[in-house]
Amino acid sequence: MNLFFRKSKARKLITAFALVLFSSTSFTGLAQAEVGLDQVLKENKELRELVTKLTEKVDNLESRVTKTEGAPAATVAAPAAVEEGHGILLTKGGNIYMDGFVDTSFNWNFATPNVAPGGTFATGNSTVRAFDREADTFDLNAIQLNFYRPAPDNGGVGFRTEFTYGTDAGVIESAGFLGGTDELSIQEAFVDIKVPVGSGITVWAGKFATLHGAEVIENFLNWNSSRSLLFTNAIPFTHTGVRAFYNWLEGKIVTGVGLVNGWDNAIDNNKPKDVEAMVKWVPNENFSIAHNFMTGSQIADDRSDNRWLFDTVATWKALPKLTLMANYDYGTEERLGKISPLVEGGPADWQGYALYAKYDLTDKVTLAARWEQFWDDQGARTGSADDLWEMTYTLDYKAFENLLTRLEYRHDHANTNNLGVKTFDGGTENNQDTVGVSFIYLFG
Repeated sequence: MNLFFRKSKARKLITAFALVLFSSTSFTGLAQAEVGLDQVLKENKELRELVTKLTEKVDNLESRVTKTEGAPAATVAAPAAVEEGHGILLTKGGNIYMDGFVDTSFNWNFATPNVAPGGTFATGNSTVRAFDREADTFDLNAIQLNFYRPAPDNGGVGFRTEFTYGTDAGVIESAGFLGGTDELSIQEAFVDIKVPVGSGITVWAGKFATLHGAEVIENFLNWNSSRSLLFTNAIPFTHTGVRAFYNWLEGKIVTGVGLVNGWDNAIDNNKPKDVEAMVKWVPNENFSIAHNFMTGSQIADDRSDNRWLFDTVATWKALPKLTLMANYDYGTEERLGKISPLVEGGPADWQGYALYAKYDLTDKVTLAARWEQFWDDQGARTGSADDLWEMTYTLDYKAFENLLTRLEYRHDHANTNNLGVKTFDGGTENNQDTVGVSFIYLFG
């Protein structure tokens, strides 16, 4: 709406208002004989004075608007442009954002984990666990701080770094970096480059999480609190190298390829690089399936004996509140490495599957279940010939907008009896039952 139109409209409204008042007053004077002509003239005079004052105010306002519209742009104060979700630091390249979480838990093991038979009043590590391995104790799993600036969609450079402190850090840390068992880990740190070609090529260079598996390192992003046997044993956690993604058919097909140092190696232990690849199909918002692959030698100074990994993850939203997921992994090692200076280990393989279900009871309450089985016949991944399976049931309650509480029951079973030594409870049992409670505070 331009200034001329606003000005004309204001004058017309004032005129119409005055005519209505004049007419109303005149008709009243004619209908009521007791009202004299002097009274009518007095009222009309007051109305004319009021109209004059209103007209003057409109003229003053129009004058001020004209001056503002005609002023140079440099003299008009305007708020600084900001990106959605204000960053914590404004730099030349744009805002730097921060978010993260604090993950604490208590895990109770009904057995006596990794304690010699007959031992009492002792805590230990829950067998076949990694992230929630500490039993019968309160645990600070992770304090994670993420700093990032996404690369612009139309081309440019950004970055992402994730710092983790806690017992989880010693699990995920890459060999050759901070020592491998420290309580501080740089989980991810990579340059994010967007190349404006076609739908856009995304390139990551640095350290990043693996493409494989249905789960991730961060507890709250998974459906269950404890990590699966597959995530713990069948696949790597992180890689260091370079990776590129490209979307096809408006994002319905996503492809990725990369060259990395190997499995959880910040510094490579041999010259050849591992090759990784991914193809993901997303036909609609309710279904997706991804196939991931990688190969390369994990033996120091080895050039030919490769490790192969094939990973498939499918997700299906079967009902508005029910989501199902399945994961299958198969890995093989051409040579395990030298058992002694004169004897070389033979080939080995491992495989497993995991089935998931999640149901949203309300906006605050979610139920999740996981059933899985893992075979490691040569002990390549677990260190012993194991046939493992487990079932896990998790209740999530979002008490507040930024607080997630989790209650979980898990049962592990092993079909293992190596010379009378079993897997759990100090080598006396093939079953293990645990209960865990987690409190996760999210910020950012």
